[in-house]
Amino acid sequence: MLDYGIIGNCKACALIDKKGSVDWFCFPHFASPSVFAKILDEDKGGSLSIEARGNYKISQQYQEHTNILETTYDNGRDKFVIIDFFPRYRKLLENNHEQLFRQNNLVRLIKPLKGKPIIKVIYDPKLNYAQGDNRHRVFKGNLITRNKHHKLCLNSNVDYDLILQQLHFKLDHTKYFMIGEVHDHGYVNATYLKRLENATRTYWRRWVRSMTLPEQHRERIIRSALILKLLTYSETGAIVAAPTTSLPEELGEERNWDYRYCWVRDAAFTVDAFKKIGRDHEAKKLLNFFLENSSKKHKPLQLMYGIYGEAKLTEKTLDHLSGHRGSRPVRVGNAAYDQKQHDIYGSLIDLLYLYYAYYEYEKRLPKQYWNFLVYLVKEIEKRWRRKDQGIWEFRGIKQHFTYSKLMCYVGVDRAVKLAQHYKKHEQAEQWAQLRDRIQADILRKAWHERKRAFTMYYGGEELDAAVLMMSYHEFLQPDDPRLINTVKAINDELRTAGLVQRYKIRDDFGVSGSAFTICSFWLIDALYNIGEQGAARKLYDQLAKYSNHLDLYSEDLDLKTKHPLGNFPQAYTHIALINSSILLSEWNTKRKKLPKSPYRIG
Repeated sequence: MLDYGIIGNCKACALIDKKGSVDWFCFPHFASPSVFAKILDEDKGGSLSIEARGNYKISQQYQEHTNILETTYDNGRDKFVIIDFFPRYRKLLENNHEQLFRQNNLVRLIKPLKGKPIIKVIYDPKLNYAQGDNRHRVFKGNLITRNKHHKLCLNSNVDYDLILQQLHFKLDHTKYFMIGEVHDHGYVNATYLKRLENATRTYWRRWVRSMTLPEQHRERIIRSALILKLLTYSETGAIVAAPTTSLPEELGEERNWDYRYCWVRDAAFTVDAFKKIGRDHEAKKLLNFFLENSSKKHKPLQLMYGIYGEAKLTEKTLDHLSGHRGSRPVRVGNAAYDQKQHDIYGSLIDLLYLYYAYYEYEKRLPKQYWNFLVYLVKEIEKRWRRKDQGIWEFRGIKQHFTYSKLMCYVGVDRAVKLAQHYKKHEQAEQWAQLRDRIQADILRKAWHERKRAFTMYYGGEELDAAVLMMSYHEFLQPDDPRLINTVKAINDELRTAGLVQRYKIRDDFGVSGSAFTICSFWLIDALYNIGEQGAARKLYDQLAKYSNHLDLYSEDLDLKTKHPLGNFPQAYTHIALINSSILLSEWNTKRKKLPKSPYRIG
């Protein structure tokens, strides 16, 4: 089970299990080598954990509407709480302007609540993905760990000999641990870190108040939004698909991938969900990120980038690590970066359309974005008739995938709407002809007469859950028999005990035995849109049971056990959860104007 919580500061993050063990932490940012990687190798990976004498009942929760995690130990006589967070806060400067501060440190406070618990700290950093030797040295009040050119700092009020020798001590007052960057030992103390906790709590609660939310499913939406925010890299605007690598889609199999990168499609989906709840800041930063790394560099748009815009993401395996629950290989980098996936252009145009025309976050479309739009439409015009590797990133298959064609249609359709919005009627008319050609091609070649459904690719009989997005993007009217039949066919053939698989074909690694969680939420939306509201609500309630103890979702669910699998927490799943929660709340998300919150913060 992926019984983990996540904390972070929109630059780095850590996964903490339900007993308070930090089992995953890459430093200094998402895509850096790990310093704790127990999640990928129980013995070699390294972690930070606490052991307490006696039998304790352990519970875990987030402080309300924050990304501050609390793990409480209680045995009736003794009780203490572990508080974990990364500092992220706003500070009022002399000119009455607020500035965002983001200290790149994992802060752990261990606070006694009752009695005098006896505990020991197991501090076992294994830098550089647990490769090479780690050497400790105390320098100017800090415990510095080095591994070649990698360095990690620990600042604590626990004697470093007790930590290094893993000796028990009495918890008679608050102990603190600050892990990450080197700090002046003179000003770090429990009082200072408590102030950071208070400031961080204030930041996250103000951030939540900046959203516009329905009452129904409100708490689920808030938690998902907080997770998605943690996956944004605020220095550049990139949004990672997940903060982990190589958590397997199936235990013991090779479907293990590095998701610590920014996919065009995933990131566009993320800001689409943000816009539904009144957040525009993330959308504009993401648009700038893709603009900076494609047309401004005079380079073609690719399907994914590193968080600093790196274009080459060479994949390699870490064969010294045993993998999560023995699932090898452990991969870093992602060879899919140079694939051809034609849906990405439509995803970005849809993002432009929603930002500038649909929600009207800004009145004027800057020239650089109009030029970017023209470039994206030209790319669609050049590529839409070609085969690609599709949304599911098949490594050995190229086809005329229906989803890719759909998103080419969506891109040109939204470009037409943008041109009309800005009264560029000649351009709109020209693009409309391209849009109509793509739509006619899909209707003619993706429809399978015997299956009575739109299939995965032209001429094929296999179904694909991604085709459910025809409903979301309003490719056909909700009462169109072809759309209704397709939704019902996917419900009948790809759904197993409430879980929806992407497809059932044999791919590069055989036949999958897990369900891709976002697909079940897509089915909820599609069922709702074709008038099957009761079935949609029933499936939603069922899926709600498959989150972990903190309402966090992974990428996949095992078809038999319903246990979470895949990289975690997964942006895709939390995006879809927000969309379905809003839809089922019957709250009007199609508003041109969202009320302006007094807390418009980044």
